[in-house]
Amino acid sequence: MSAGETGGLRKLSVQLNWFPEPEFGGLYAALENGHFRAAGLDVELIKGGADVPAGQLVASGNTEVAVVSAAQLATLRARGGRATAVFASFQKAPRSVIVRADSDLKTLKSVWEAKGRIMADSGLPWVRWLTSKYGPTGLSFVPYGGSLAPFISKDVTAMQAFATAEPVQLEADKVPTRVFLVAETGYDPYDVVLAVHDDLLTSEPVTVEAFTRALAAGWKDYLANPAATNAVIKRLNPDFSARTLELAAARLPAFVQSEDTASHRLGWMTAERWDTLLDQLVTIGELDSSERTKVGTIFLNPGSAPNSKDSQSPAASSAG
Repeated sequence: MSAGETGGLRKLSVQLNWFPEPEFGGLYAALENGHFRAAGLDVELIKGGADVPAGQLVASGNTEVAVVSAAQLATLRARGGRATAVFASFQKAPRSVIVRADSDLKTLKSVWEAKGRIMADSGLPWVRWLTSKYGPTGLSFVPYGGSLAPFISKDVTAMQAFATAEPVQLEADKVPTRVFLVAETGYDPYDVVLAVHDDLLTSEPVTVEAFTRALAAGWKDYLANPAATNAVIKRLNPDFSARTLELAAARLPAFVQSEDTASHRLGWMTAERWDTLLDQLVTIGELDSSERTKVGTIFLNPGSAPNSKDSQSPAASSAG
């Protein structure tokens, strides 16, 4: 491997976009079970949070690897950012809107048309998507910084969530919810995407391939036996109870596994899925047609066959 080696291992920092949670289970399992080290990598996982701009950090080269959403990566590349997706942890988008189980709101459309407040970021692409599908919402937006207290106290009617995170925490706290997956409306991008800065992709493709293969092994471990890794996550994020972590891990296979991962490996991506997302981002006005062109090559499955539709050369990936 190259510069930055320590004891023969290539040091690599991975910026998370949220606090330690089961959605990063494969990363922590790859670290704790020695898969990164066996691949010649000394990996540091850096926790994120509401104020950590993980996407901007990797697109600008201030970190070599970061967790991003697919839509965020597309927008960053369209505006000059230089980062490429190399692993999609979540094959099905977990983005959702939740209400309390005793709510009269039974569908996502009824939630969107309701009066009241929603704890969510009004500028996110999924919000634009729902607006394009159902029209302007009757809800007013209040910021979501990670606290569930306003939802529990009924200060808000609804809130944004990851289906594998907030609803599980609330269930463990005996606050049952009704979960509406945005993916079921047709907007289903990859999520918990690992993106690398294009300089790393062009100069050290072997490092990138080693990282993704080790990460796939970590996710395989976590899906099969999450208990040991959950103990590590609980130590890093004491807000989680053992029961919450157990419940979350049980829900992850439906989001992490897919027909594509069964045919290839965990984290696999296809051009069709990315093209669909880019078309949708143009439809909702997140990108215009010229920006869509500037996105260039947004993803790579490291180690896939050369010239395959699911593989692009590192040089091509740095374009745009």
